[in-house]
Amino acid sequence: MDLTTLGTGDVREAHERFEAMQAHLKDGDQPPSERLMARHREMFGREYRLETEGEHPAPSRRSRD
Repeated sequence: MDLTTLGTGDVREAHERFEAMQAHLKDGDQPPSERLMARHREMFGREYRLETEGEHPAPSRRSRD
């Protein structure tokens, strides 16, 4: 899943600039989509995503139940 050149040379610098811009735009707050999913977890006690085919093969992408 993470087979990118992120973290090397120009790609790292571009990503760091992107992250800095995102932090500035969000002003330390989560994006609306993340807030919505967190609210769903609070209300229903389970992850927003539905895994009908079993767990995702990448642990970082699995349900957070």
